[in-house]
Amino acid sequence: MIPQVFLDTNVVLDLALNRTEFIKDAESIFVLKDMGKIDIHISALTLSTVAYFAAKHKQDSFVIVGRFLDWIHVIDLESIFFKQIVTSDFLDFEDGLQYFSAMMVKDIKAIITRNTKDFKSSSIPVLTPAQFLSTIER
Repeated sequence: MIPQVFLDTNVVLDLALNRTEFIKDAESIFVLKDMGKIDIHISALTLSTVAYFAAKHKQDSFVIVGRFLDWIHVIDLESIFFKQIVTSDFLDFEDGLQYFSAMMVKDIKAIITRNTKDFKSSSIPVLTPAQFLSTIER
């Protein structure tokens, strides 16, 4: 079975915006997807954020979001996620939405984020991109 991973918004933005400091790890994760070594999931919230920042950086948000739609699995936001957040231990609302979206992924291996401290309440393993890449045989 192919490992299932969930990417936090910051990792997707690293690729979408070609963030020099972080692009290498983000690209490596997506290469693993292209090689069939992992399946990538993101929340619909991430796509909305990517569209916003792409437009802000004078990029075509429709093209960028379209590429991601053709490439990875998108988890729809559900009202239950919002109900779960308000009674959870998550201090950051957006990260709570990401977590409860990730919980929808069957057999999830990890949440991959550069912001691990905001996922202290996670029952899913939380790894930085570099940590995750060190666990995968290429």
